[in-house]
Amino acid sequence: MIANHMPRVRHILPMTRVLRERKLEGNAILTVRVKEKVQSTDVIAEVQPQPRHHFLDLASALGVSDAEAARLLRVDLGTEVEAGQVLAGPAGIARRTVRAPANGKVLSLSRGRLLFEAREEARVVHAGVPGEIVASDGSNSITISVVGALVQGAWGNGRRGWGVLRDVGGSRSARLEPSELDMILRGAVVLVGVVDNPKTLHQGTEIPIRGLVCGSMASELIPVALRMSYPILLTEGFGATPMNSPTYDLLSTNAGREASVEASLLEPYGTQQPEILVPLPATQDLTKVERIVQLQPGARVRALRAPHVGAVGNLLHLMPGVESFPSGILARSAMVELEGIGSAPIPLSNLEVIA
Repeated sequence: MIANHMPRVRHILPMTRVLRERKLEGNAILTVRVKEKVQSTDVIAEVQPQPRHHFLDLASALGVSDAEAARLLRVDLGTEVEAGQVLAGPAGIARRTVRAPANGKVLSLSRGRLLFEAREEARVVHAGVPGEIVASDGSNSITISVVGALVQGAWGNGRRGWGVLRDVGGSRSARLEPSELDMILRGAVVLVGVVDNPKTLHQGTEIPIRGLVCGSMASELIPVALRMSYPILLTEGFGATPMNSPTYDLLSTNAGREASVEASLLEPYGTQQPEILVPLPATQDLTKVERIVQLQPGARVRALRAPHVGAVGNLLHLMPGVESFPSGILARSAMVELEGIGSAPIPLSNLEVIA
C-alpha cells in the first residue's frame, strides 16, 4: 500500500527538453511557421483584442433633452474616432462636451445614448525563449521546443518574462533589500533567498527588473506581488525558508545566462507549474521529464512541512505500518537522510520527489 503512494514531483533538471505553449486570445496573426528557429525577443504573433462596447449618455452629460443630444452629435455614425476627440457638444454656459474614451467607432445613437466601440492597440507576443516552433493550430496556439535547465517552483504571480540571471545575495538564504536593486540590474532576472520588504518589490518596478526568483516571501506581500508587472517565482513558498540547495546550486551556476520565468498562478485543477528555464546548448544527454515517480530507496526528496521544511535529502527506506509523531498524528512515513540534519522519519504526505 505504501509502495503505491504517488508523491508530488518537483523537477530540478540540469538539461532537458521543454515544450512552451503560447495560447493567444482574440484575433491573432501568427508571424512564424513550424520548424522556424526563434529567439526570446522575436515576435511570434500579433493579437488584436476583442473590442469593448460602452453606452455614453450624451443627454445626461450635456444636460439636454434626447432630441437636443442628437442635434449636438459632432460625428457621423460609423465614423472612426481617436481618444479624446469631441463626440458631442458644446452645450450650455459651461460649454460641456463629450469626448471619446478611447480609439474606436461610433455605432449608434438612441434616446440620447451613444453606443461606442472601443478598440485597443494590437499587442505583440514574444517567444520568450530561444528554440524551435514545433506545433501551431494556425490561429490561437504556438508551441516552442527549447533545451535547457529546468526548475519548478511553488508559487508564481501570473507573469512571464526573460532576462539575464543575476545572483544578488550570493547565498540561498540572503535577504534582498531595496538598496541592492540598482541600475546595474536593469533588465535582469534576480536570484535571491528571501524577500520580506514591500519596498523591494516596488523598487524592482522602478529599475525595472525582468523577473524575481526567490526561495520564499512574506505572505503579507502577496497582494503587492500580484500587482507587479514582472514575474515573481517562489521555489519554497511563503515565510522565510531559504531556497533549497539543489535549486540554488543549479541556478547560481547558470548566473550570467539568459533565463525565462513562467510564474504561472496555480489553478485548483491546473497542471501548469511555475517554472524557470535556462536555455542551454544540447551538449549532453537530455533528462526526460517524468510526471509520475514512485517513492523508493535512494530517491532524492524534499520536506514540505515543519520541522524540516525545505530540507533536501535521500530516502533511505519506507517504514512499515504507520509512525507516531509528537503531534499525535499517525502517518505512513519514510526514513530520510537530510543534508546537514541527519536521518529523520517524515510522513509521505510531507515529501515531494526531486526528479
